[in-house]
Amino acid sequence: MNPEKSNLVSSYLQYLPAILEEDPFMGRFLLAFEKILSGVKDLPSYEKIIQGNSKNVPGLEEIINRIETYFHPQETPEQFLPWLAGWVALSLRDDWEPSTKRAFITEIVKLYRIRGTKEGLASVLKLYLVNSGFGDKVEIFDQFDNFPNYFQVQLTLNDRDPEKYWRQSRIAKAIIDQEKPAHTFYSLKILVPTMQLTRRSQVNYPFKLFNDLQTQDFTLEVAIIPQQTAPEKIINLSRQLVVKIQGNTTEITPYSPLIVTDNQAFYVKQKITYQQFLDNLAGFNVILSNQTDNLFVGGLKITLFMDLNGNQKETILLEQSLNLLPVLKLCSQDKSGNIIGGNTILKQAQSPDFSGMQITKSLWTNPYNFTLFDSPIIQIFELEATVQINQPPAITENIINQIDLRFQDENSNYHLLTPETVVQGNKMTIRYLRKSGFGLDRLRVLDSFSEMSIKRQLSYPQLLDISDKLKLTVKNLNNVETSGKVRVSVKMNINLVPAVFTLFEEDLNLAAVPPKDILKICYQDQDGKIINTDKQGTVFTILGTQ
Repeated sequence: MNPEKSNLVSSYLQYLPAILEEDPFMGRFLLAFEKILSGVKDLPSYEKIIQGNSKNVPGLEEIINRIETYFHPQETPEQFLPWLAGWVALSLRDDWEPSTKRAFITEIVKLYRIRGTKEGLASVLKLYLVNSGFGDKVEIFDQFDNFPNYFQVQLTLNDRDPEKYWRQSRIAKAIIDQEKPAHTFYSLKILVPTMQLTRRSQVNYPFKLFNDLQTQDFTLEVAIIPQQTAPEKIINLSRQLVVKIQGNTTEITPYSPLIVTDNQAFYVKQKITYQQFLDNLAGFNVILSNQTDNLFVGGLKITLFMDLNGNQKETILLEQSLNLLPVLKLCSQDKSGNIIGGNTILKQAQSPDFSGMQITKSLWTNPYNFTLFDSPIIQIFELEATVQINQPPAITENIINQIDLRFQDENSNYHLLTPETVVQGNKMTIRYLRKSGFGLDRLRVLDSFSEMSIKRQLSYPQLLDISDKLKLTVKNLNNVETSGKVRVSVKMNINLVPAVFTLFEEDLNLAAVPPKDILKICYQDQDGKIINTDKQGTVFTILGTQ
């Protein structure tokens, strides 16, 4: 066959006898059948899927060869989707986007295996949200002791358009109604972004007070410091001058003191458990017995040791000068053999009715009393965080005001843009400590450093819950890098006297925050006009309603 004529006649001629191949009418006649059955290969293009408005339609053979395409959820024509959904027992909503319909047809079969479960419901909702462009955050809460068969669904959308909100709400309810077990009931909560605050520069400092207050051990140390005693005699003194630590209400059991000496004093140490503290809220005492034959002159110092934030801290409970008469004084004889003074005779008694050794009736001194902490009913722990700003060099009042400090724990609830918070009856306040030679009234530019501090009071029951779950958060709102020092301390009453302990002190470095990331609030000028943009075109935010 002539190649130049092949474009004008049907290729089917090659299957006819040679005499018919020369007939031009026969070639044109067969061309119509070829287009329907096999398709004409020299057309500009073929459409993969044939629809009602398709122009370049392939032949029946080509359509049959690609028939599996119509069964593919991602490629089949939109009109085929309801028919294909019927194959997997799925009902499609008319208000779903085609992409969502295709995703459901693709994934629904494997989701049938977990249908009626919490995981299954969350997966179906997430499948819808992701393919609708609304994120993938789905939370289901079902632990309600007093509400059997009840659960809550919380969705988070990334678009706050009211029309889209209500449309998603209706669709979500329809999905839940279809997927939930019939005997259950639920509530639906949809969260949307309402206002984006500053993307702050933030540093967190986790810390703790006690590891576990109820298992905490405290150590009492009693130091006996002689005024004039040779170092080599300290060991003998520790054996002859008896020290006893005891509770004012109950005995310390087991009582197992540890005695340590050095060149200047000897120390008696006793561990006090938390339970022993509770058993002796009235306090403890120390009594002494000078079982030597000499007057003892020196000093007494009682110290409490405890662990705070993983470090050992100490505080002096009592310091007292000592002037102790001996309770043991040997008798002596003069030249005539007469007994001179003393209260103890070291010799064998000549008569069974007469003791050869007589010791004073009062072996112990009067008790030196002290307490540890206040009673748990009234004990208050006050946390204080202080930030000292050293950079930038020119520290203005505005820079200080845009640095935020917060104590946080798992029970805290902070209010938006307020300088103080109330947590279960405890108040945290903010105060600024500024230093300047010009007085506070005229203060605008501060000295080369400035301090700001916050305080928070914790009652004893609160401390039991959050002692090891505390955190200080320092946030920067300034468009300048800020550095300095941060210190956290705790104040508590020990032996009825306030005592302050530093928990940690570390360097502070806060990155600058670009102006576009800082929340700015609209305001009114002198003429009452609302100013809602700045010179850079940043749009301010209106807080409140009209």
